[in-house]
Amino acid sequence: MLIRNKRLRSAGRIVPGLSSVYHFVLKKALIARGVATLDYPGAKLYVKATSEEIVHLRLRPVAKEPWTVEWIERSLRAGDAFYDIGANVGDYALIAAAIGGPESRIVAIEPAYANYASLCDNVQLNGFADRIVPLPVVLGEAARLGALSYRDTTAGAAIHTLDGDGGAYDQPVLVFSLDDLVDRFELPRPALIKLDVDGAEGAVLAGATSVLRDPALRSLLVEVEEAATAEVLERTAAAGLQLTQRIDERYGEQLPGVWYGIFER
Repeated sequence: MLIRNKRLRSAGRIVPGLSSVYHFVLKKALIARGVATLDYPGAKLYVKATSEEIVHLRLRPVAKEPWTVEWIERSLRAGDAFYDIGANVGDYALIAAAIGGPESRIVAIEPAYANYASLCDNVQLNGFADRIVPLPVVLGEAARLGALSYRDTTAGAAIHTLDGDGGAYDQPVLVFSLDDLVDRFELPRPALIKLDVDGAEGAVLAGATSVLRDPALRSLLVEVEEAATAEVLERTAAAGLQLTQRIDERYGEQLPGVWYGIFER
């Protein structure tokens, strides 16, 4: 049962020695309940709380990336196609679907099998099957068969590696370029793209030349690993997308090894 007494919740958050106990109890309560709400104030959005990774990392997308939510709210228009590449369990896809309404088309790309199952569960849980298209593929430079090496197979986990080895599990995966995926399966041309692929952003952009240059694409938000900075800036500039906002900090603290860029035509 969730902790309902406000005084107990407040004390648990701030009293030394009680905070860790409070969060442990809350985590177990949420998993036992099985469903939790996201911290997005604009709509009541639910996710299946089936793992500690989900409870620890995926229930507070607004607190985690306030700039991403602000960008979606500012940029998404009725009827737009929004691509969430590296969707995990679908937090930002759900927020985009709520903002865009039934006329929007959200393409949520997530290859990790436990994350993909949770993503599909969350689409159904929120009644968004009419507007979210979940796809279990990897995006890269060209179509091929690859292997996704897992850091952790738990739902909600991230930082997996394409064509790595020695992980918790090496899962065979279909790899497509974004250009090929859109053209071959007649997917809607994206107006907005959110790209968060834990270091593979250069390969994804390399396979998206046509999509990036399409005037239909108005804006792109990328989580950029520092080592990929030059390539990301080069490929976006070549597509006519200019860096309009760079985020290096969260609540005054430097982001570890990454930055977020918002690019606009």
